[in-house]
Amino acid sequence: MSLLDRVRTTLPTSLASSDEPRDWRQLSIAAGYGAVGAVTLGLLLIVPVMAAWAADARSTTSWTDALSFAGDGWALAHRGHVSVAADAATHSVTFAPLVLTALAVVFARMAAKAMLTHLSGRAGAWWEGPAAYIAGYVVSGLVITGLSLSGPAHPNLFTVFPGALVVGFAGCVWALLRSDEPVAEQAKTFVGQRISLSTRRALRPATEGLLGYLGVGLVVVLLLLVTHASQVGDLSGQLDTGLLGGVVLWLGQLAALPNLLVWSAGWTTGASMQLGAVSVGGTSVHGGLLPMIPVLGAVPGAGALPAITVAAPLLPVLLGVFVGYRSLGNLTTYASLRTKAITAAQAAGMTVAMVLLLSWLSTAGVSGGSLDYVGPSLMIVPLLVVELLLGALLATLFLHWKRALRR
Repeated sequence: MSLLDRVRTTLPTSLASSDEPRDWRQLSIAAGYGAVGAVTLGLLLIVPVMAAWAADARSTTSWTDALSFAGDGWALAHRGHVSVAADAATHSVTFAPLVLTALAVVFARMAAKAMLTHLSGRAGAWWEGPAAYIAGYVVSGLVITGLSLSGPAHPNLFTVFPGALVVGFAGCVWALLRSDEPVAEQAKTFVGQRISLSTRRALRPATEGLLGYLGVGLVVVLLLLVTHASQVGDLSGQLDTGLLGGVVLWLGQLAALPNLLVWSAGWTTGASMQLGAVSVGGTSVHGGLLPMIPVLGAVPGAGALPAITVAAPLLPVLLGVFVGYRSLGNLTTYASLRTKAITAAQAAGMTVAMVLLLSWLSTAGVSGGSLDYVGPSLMIVPLLVVELLLGALLATLFLHWKRALRR
């Protein structure tokens, strides 16, 4: 056998399977850390819920029912559906304030980072500890939401599961990427052996592309708020919520700010944005009734939009150009056009995947009412793919041609 054959048939020590028995105690600890990551958000939600209940002298809700709202909030943050009875009918509410979802990911990452320190030197495959952690997070999340079933609102556990799995997985992957523990190093080596170099190079530009996408949404939202400030103020004044109610209302709107950014950025692709009965298209708005939420006063009135909005789809194309430019930053001048195009296309594709995941998490709705669906239409999928890929490939061709002229 040649030396090359030996290298190909021998696994690194860190990745080779172990014949030693599994350490179930350490796996149980890993699952326990997953539970801690899930419970942390629940405890955080208990504080404002109970504070609001105690401060409202007119509240007729028992403290146990008020406490169950924290579980409902946990379910909503993970894009679960919560059934609420109103006017002799039951409505299913879907609304994940992305600030809370981001906090859930942060708490999941903190717990996963602590979990990794207890897995050094354990027997078995490297993925068993992280898998136990994710399982602990999901199961604990389902228990938290299950306990709230005794309250006036009833979360649907089946709809909580996908979001809890995504958040637990995201927190664990984040911790693995930023850790130097043996398990994390084994995970990085395992992934590095199975993912091409161009894919790894495309990860950072794709993340920057996602931030750029949210930046585009922020610009649109700020423009709407500035140009419709009087309508927002009028709605806020008509509600007469009082001091505590006003604080809760504006905190809720701030928690949903990332949702607005995702929806607004999705509108720039040319896909319409649905606000229940109201449809905001690329050139016009089809009106309808909206609830009296101050920030919705920034939605343009029914009718034609300014002519400049026709050029909005250029923004995602320019974002694709930026992603393509950043993806070529780690490549040498003499890299082939094929290599550059593959790296840029993969970066654009990863950006699309992350944007679509955020779009799914951000969608909202109340069944049986005027807000049955809130979010971008499904047309965002083909439009975003075409626009980002077009921009990334145009940037690749231009930069390759420009650098070729310098030789």
